[in-house]
This record gives sequence, C-alpha cells and structure tokens, in this order.
Amino acid sequence: MITLCVAGNGHAHRFYASFTQIELQPTKGTIEVIHRIFTHDIEDLLMRYRGSDGELSDEVIESFLKDYIVQAFAIYSPDGNMIPLNWIAVEVTLDNIFVYQEAPLQEGQETLIIADRILQDLFDDQSNTVNLKLDGKVKSHTFQKDSKMYQISFNGRTGDYPFEN
Repeated sequence: MITLCVAGNGHAHRFYASFTQIELQPTKGTIEVIHRIFTHDIEDLLMRYRGSDGELSDEVIESFLKDYIVQAFAIYSPDGNMIPLNWIAVEVTLDNIFVYQEAPLQEGQETLIIADRILQDLFDDQSNTVNLKLDGKVKSHTFQKDSKMYQISFNGRTGDYPFEN
C-alpha cells in the first residue's frame, strides 16, 4: 500500500528567490537582461515601502520597480565602470513579474561584474540566481544575503570581485 501526502497551499513552505537571465548578444551589440521575480514577493515589498494594501495596478508596480531595480541590481564592465541599463518593460502575471532591461555590449566583451541584491533587503533567506549566456554557453552564480559583487567571464577569471559597489 502506498500513501501519498500532498501539502495544501496553507502548508506550503515559501522560499525566496529571483532569477536573472543575462544574454550577451554580439551580433546585436546588446546585453539583454530579464529578471523573473515572484509576484507575491513584489507585493510584500510594495507593502513594506509604500504601505500598499489594496489591488496594485501594473503601472504602480512598474513605477516602483524602475526605482527599486536600479538600486538592487547592477552590471559593471571589467574596469569597474557601471553599465547603464535601459528600461524596456515589465510584464506582470499572476505568479511572476518579468522585468526587461538592455544595455550596449562593447565589442569583444565577455566579462561582466554583477551585483544582485533584489529583495535581500526584505527577506534574509533571499537567493538570487544569475545566468550569463554567450554563444550557447551559460555560467551561473547565486547571490545570498552576504554576497557582494561577482565577476563572470567566458575568457578569464570568474569569482568574487574584490570591490563593493
């Protein structure tokens, strides 16, 4: 006899994570960034910082995220200069919020330094995974609460970056 136990929504353990896909597009000359964040986590964040407790419109979420993401996520070139990310769009679904950003890619650039503190100011056990993709190859790093900056390279050293932003 096999007994199957299924936890209901009220008993589900909530975990705190965001996922970022960064794709280096040499033929387009762009760095494309897509953040995927759980909608309920952004609702919690908005309630903390704005005191919102009612229905949130897509416009309110996008306006808030434009400011928040700039403070919580950054990409730097190997020389330590911040690469400005252009805001493209936000897509809000029932379960996820997708934030789209883009920046110019320098010719031959295969190394980025990344700082990802998305939601780490709200959740102590927040985990942010970043995947960097170039020509079908993927390198990943997961940022925890105490993580600083991390250098990902397809042609050199990958690891903790010695300077904070």
